[in-house]
Amino acid sequence: MKHNAEDYKTYVGKKAGILIAGIILCVVLFLITISVGAITIPLPDVIATIFKGPGGTGLFDRALWNIRIPQALTAVVAGAGLAIAGVAMQSVLRNPLASPFTLGLSNAAAFGAAVGILLFGAGTTGSTVANAVVVNNPYLTTICAFVFSLATTAIILAIAKIRGATPETMVLAGVAISSLFSAGLMAIQYFVDDTQLASIVFWQFGDVSRASWSELGLIAAVVAVCSLYLFCKRWDFNAIDAGEETA
Repeated sequence: MKHNAEDYKTYVGKKAGILIAGIILCVVLFLITISVGAITIPLPDVIATIFKGPGGTGLFDRALWNIRIPQALTAVVAGAGLAIAGVAMQSVLRNPLASPFTLGLSNAAAFGAAVGILLFGAGTTGSTVANAVVVNNPYLTTICAFVFSLATTAIILAIAKIRGATPETMVLAGVAISSLFSAGLMAIQYFVDDTQLASIVFWQFGDVSRASWSELGLIAAVVAVCSLYLFCKRWDFNAIDAGEETA
């Protein structure tokens, strides 16, 4: 028993060390990211501007607080949300290779976004080079993508319940559904015009260049609520990951 306790402490210590190292690396990359761009800002000036806070009227203040910091924070928060969702998915399926692509959720979301752009005209051509192609209704496009990915999740769970809720069944069902939505997405891309096609491809690439503080707050709120729920269920995920016999 004592040996197991020591092994567990060592395991937790390694995980804590990796987490701390990851946070430090994230902070360093964050500072480097917001220092480069059309205007290169020296790192000492970046740090000084951050500690000074928003509200400044200087060039560095406006470039950092109005453009670069919300964009970089949006990328960090979105990445954190994807990482947490991936951990939960891998735990439920007991498969380290499990991902939204494996279960077909990514292709379903892309298909839903394409439907939103095609049916609701969410993709337009801007008047400037910087905004040559924009998704003028990102919230509607996101809702369509979410609805299709949620419907795909429901289908996979229904198939798993009918055929027996095993991780292998869920993965196989996800692969089949992924191929179906991938074919549907290619069919949509074939029939849409150039502007809509560019908007669909642009949405699939992902972009934070137009992120603002309001959008960052919305994304952070969603990620925080979902993360809190998953944190409260952490022991359930551990039991699932340990297997039926251990659970």
